[in-house]
Amino acid sequence: MLTSAVAQNVYSANVVGYVNVSLEAGKLAFLSLPLAPVDGNYGINNTIKMDNGDGSQDFSSLYFWNESAATWDNSNPLWLGGAWDNNVTISNGIGFFVLPNATGTLTFVGEVPQGTIPYSTPNGLFPLANKVPVAANWPGADVGNDFDSIYTWNKSAATWDNAQFLYLAGAWDNGGAPGNNVAGPLLNPADAVFYLNGSGATYNFTRTFTVAP
Repeated sequence: MLTSAVAQNVYSANVVGYVNVSLEAGKLAFLSLPLAPVDGNYGINNTIKMDNGDGSQDFSSLYFWNESAATWDNSNPLWLGGAWDNNVTISNGIGFFVLPNATGTLTFVGEVPQGTIPYSTPNGLFPLANKVPVAANWPGADVGNDFDSIYTWNKSAATWDNAQFLYLAGAWDNGGAPGNNVAGPLLNPADAVFYLNGSGATYNFTRTFTVAP
């Protein structure tokens, strides 16, 4: 089983499990893959399955960030007849938007990453997330360059939270707004954030995670 740090909507046997995420019709959700596909296939038809079993999620959309253009990609995969019309790939720990056509539950299935897990914050603006299915403040107080920023998405209001996190003098701070923590914003499994690295260089770090026996 997973350690007690895992949120209540995460269930696992050994290192294979699933994460449930609630979706609301017409409300953009900023998500990530909280698990790695067992077969190593990161195509979205293998990792992000929208089907409620009744076709109600037809015409749901995905939106991916184009780092080089610093804008949303034009691919916009569409869910139709139980599959995405563009089977693009997205890695564990990278954020994307989901626009569901119906209220329901999105279930991610896969392996829990373990051991020493690498992370990277590219220069500029990039959608990132915790790579393991735990509720935790992320990325940690030891990660960041002075004046880096983290932006969190408010699904209910369909906008970015006004209180962004700023890294300065070895800690994160959102100006004392609710949820303030020196380790960064609290992310539930499958949550994503936008990370703004203004240092001019990629910042690499690692985290260690092990599933309790």
